[in-house]
Amino acid sequence: MLLSEKPRRVKLLVALGAAGLALGANLLATRLYGVEAYTGLAPLVAAVSAGFLPPLWALGGAALPLVLGAIGLPVLPGGNAGFAFFVSGAGGYALAPLFFAGLGGLFLRLKGDEPRPGAFALGLVAASFASNLTGTLWLVGPGGYSWVETFQRGTLWMAVGDLFRSIIAFSVFFFYRRERGRLEVVQRRRSERRQRMEERYALLDALDLEEKRPPEDG
Repeated sequence: MLLSEKPRRVKLLVALGAAGLALGANLLATRLYGVEAYTGLAPLVAAVSAGFLPPLWALGGAALPLVLGAIGLPVLPGGNAGFAFFVSGAGGYALAPLFFAGLGGLFLRLKGDEPRPGAFALGLVAASFASNLTGTLWLVGPGGYSWVETFQRGTLWMAVGDLFRSIIAFSVFFFYRRERGRLEVVQRRRSERRQRMEERYALLDALDLEEKRPPEDG
């Protein structure tokens, strides 16, 4: 929630930008070894947005592509469309952005207004677990795959992908937060230095006026 103090229009633009990136990422998604478990960059976009936006804003940006796909636009992973996609074997993994956007931001919110890397890491772990659990159940249920096939050809590879996506999202969050902290320190030091200089000049002006003041008549 690095942008939690920004105006609402900034949050809206960032959320819409995340939704647009997710739309493009969904079109580039591919299948894994023939199993209808689609992978892509949409969960990564959602995870990054969770570190910058309040939970509801990040969740809205992640949900928008799914809503557009559900009403018939071909913007779901692999260029699919329609609500039927969500009740297929791939539907569980298609919900992954919601977990990364929601849980990632929720853990940050539980730790207070100051975003902490440790809380974000825990949120990404929880999101990865929830995403893979949902995807696995979808593959076994609507997908009709056996548990062994699902773990070998679906869950294992998706878990590895979520690990890399989480590492990238955490790195973006961590380095941005660190650089923002450094910038704030530099700006604070400049402000303090400027204030000391103004106080010094004010003191010199006061002394100069005191010296130029005409002597009082005795």
